[in-house]
Amino acid sequence: MMWFRLLLAVTVFLVAAGFTTSEDGQQLVISGRNSDRINSELSAYVDDLVPGDKRQYTVHITNPSGEEITALLYAADAMPALGGDKEFDFTLPGDLDIGSAAWYTTPDRSITLKAGETKSFTMEMQIPDSVKPGQYVSVIGVYDEHPRTRESAERKIGLQVVLNYKLDEANQPEAVPYATAYTLENGIAYLTVLLVNEGDNLSEPEMSVRVKRQDGFSVLLFERHAMVAPIYAGTVAQYRVELSSPLSPGSYMAEIKTIQDDRVEQKELLFEVSREDCQTHWVTTPLESVNQVTERRSSLQEKSLGLRPSYVYGGLLLILVVIFVVLRRRASRKT
Repeated sequence: MMWFRLLLAVTVFLVAAGFTTSEDGQQLVISGRNSDRINSELSAYVDDLVPGDKRQYTVHITNPSGEEITALLYAADAMPALGGDKEFDFTLPGDLDIGSAAWYTTPDRSITLKAGETKSFTMEMQIPDSVKPGQYVSVIGVYDEHPRTRESAERKIGLQVVLNYKLDEANQPEAVPYATAYTLENGIAYLTVLLVNEGDNLSEPEMSVRVKRQDGFSVLLFERHAMVAPIYAGTVAQYRVELSSPLSPGSYMAEIKTIQDDRVEQKELLFEVSREDCQTHWVTTPLESVNQVTERRSSLQEKSLGLRPSYVYGGLLLILVVIFVVLRRRASRKT
C-alpha cells in the first residue's frame, strides 16, 4: 500500500506542479457546521475509527456568487500541498482512490447550486473490517469542471475527514529527507527538498537547512529554520527553500534536519551546481493574469506559476524515491 501511495504522490506532483496553476476560480464554500464531530481548529471531521463501521458525513455547500454553478461532489485522498498558501491538497476526480477515499460508498455526483443557495449533501462510508493502527485522512471534495470566471481561487475545495485508530500502536510519523536539487529562476536561487513520511500518522515537522561547499565544510553559506506544512501518512512532500543568494559552480552539501515531536531525522545530501545551473531560468506568466495574481512567497513554499525547472527536477527525484522505497520494502520482505 505504501508504494501505491508514493506512486500516487508522484503522479499528483507531476500533474499539479508541471503546468500552470489554473486561476479559473469557483466561489463555492464548503463546511461541516452544526456537527459536534467537527474540530474547530482543523476545520475537519475528526473521529475515532471502528473497523467494519458505517459512517455518514454531511457537508454544507454554499454558492455566494451571482450565478448558478454546477460542480462535482466526490471523495478524494489527502496529499501534501505542493506550494502556495494551502495547508493541504487532495486528489482530483478520476484519480485512483488508494487511501481511505476508497471507503466511501457514495458515488461521485453532479451538484447544481443557484446564486446564493446553500445545499447539504451526505457522503456514506463503509470502513473495512481489518484496518491497521494509524491515521486515515480523506477529503470530501467539490470540483468545478466548467469555470466561468478568472479569479485567484482554486477550482476545487474540500473538507477533511480524519479517522484515528489505535494511534498509540501505530508507526510514528516521519519526515525523512531523501533528495535535494538546486535551481536558479528569475535571479533567485532555490533548493528543492523532498521529505517522505513512511509512518502511519500525520507529520508536522520543523525543518532546518544548512548549505556548505563540499570542499570546505567549515564554511556555512546558508541556514534556514521553519515549520513545514503537514505530510500525510505514506506520502512524499516537496518544499522549496529560497536561498539568500545564487551559488557558484561547484559541489555542495545540504544538511537537512527534521524534528517531529522527539524524533530527529538528519541527512547530508550532496548536490552539484554546474555553469548551466548558474544561468537564470525565466518563468513567464500569461499576460492576461498579470494584474489578477498576487504572489505570496514564504521561506519554504511558493505559488506555482508556469513550468518551473525545480518542479521538473523534483518530479524526477520523486520517481527515484518511489523506486528506492519499493525496492527496499521488497528486500525486507524477502529477509
